[in-house]
Amino acid sequence: MEMKGVMMTKDIDENTLGLSEKEKAFLKAEEERMGMKLKELVSPPVYNMCFACGSANPIGLHLHFFAIPDGCISFFTPRREHQSYNDRMHGGLIMTLMDEVMGNYLFLTGGVPAYTGKMESRFRSPILIGETVEIRCHEEKRRGQLVIMTAKIIKEDGTEAAEAVSHLMLEPPSKG
Repeated sequence: MEMKGVMMTKDIDENTLGLSEKEKAFLKAEEERMGMKLKELVSPPVYNMCFACGSANPIGLHLHFFAIPDGCISFFTPRREHQSYNDRMHGGLIMTLMDEVMGNYLFLTGGVPAYTGKMESRFRSPILIGETVEIRCHEEKRRGQLVIMTAKIIKEDGTEAAEAVSHLMLEPPSKG
């Protein structure tokens, strides 16, 4: 593991990463597209029960985050327990994917929790059960403790499934 400021990263070990084969293929394609090996952003073990990224949460989504310039990416393959209508991923979980990538980017790179104050989304195309997607976020603007982030979910065929703009507040520094 490497510490950069407060950002902890580690080189990717595909044998222990916990991604599906399709998710690993997405990661490899992204690395080839960007012309560089991506590093995984690492969460402190104290948060291992987080629903979206906690490694110890038995019903969690088990997301992994990878640093890109001004943002991060993650990958997810929904299973039957993630559906709403038959063979379609639940919209609330789609929102969770985007919210988690934006908030975790801020936390994992800045070391300070970020809370979603407002999130606007647009659903463009259903995500099918078993279809691997890439979730990508970018930091757009920062003023004081307010950070505006954007996120997109991109399907296997390259089409956009959903997008969001979020206003996140960084936890204020403790007084004392």
